[in-house]
Amino acid sequence: MYIVIIGCGRLGSSLAMDFSKEGHDVVIIDNDKDNLERLGSGFNGRRIKGVEIDNYTLIEAGIDYAEIFLAVTSDDNINIMACEIAKNIHRVKKVIARNVEPSREFIYRKLGIECISTVKIVGSEIKNIIHRDVK
Repeated sequence: MYIVIIGCGRLGSSLAMDFSKEGHDVVIIDNDKDNLERLGSGFNGRRIKGVEIDNYTLIEAGIDYAEIFLAVTSDDNINIMACEIAKNIHRVKKVIARNVEPSREFIYRKLGIECISTVKIVGSEIKNIIHRDVK
């Protein structure tokens, strides 16, 4: 699969490495060169330093060929805008966003963007561990 990821923080870099190791074609975009360097020499994909919502940067990343687009920056506004571009302009089939602030989840839903709240997932896992240990 051809996967474009925006955001090369801990989550984005981890996803990029995992997908790359699985043999997928991965391009990751971040506006911070230091974030891209965290991938190290073992990363087989492409790294692009640029503005994550810039259409020319997305085209350079090959968004028109992407089967999956992941917006996992730490900024909901960037993630929403990038997903809208990927979904509505470039017609990427599978678009998924990281939802940073749970109170903004309704915006993603209203726009028809699949999103995952890292805060909710971690909170849920903590509760599961507590409940499992209490039994």
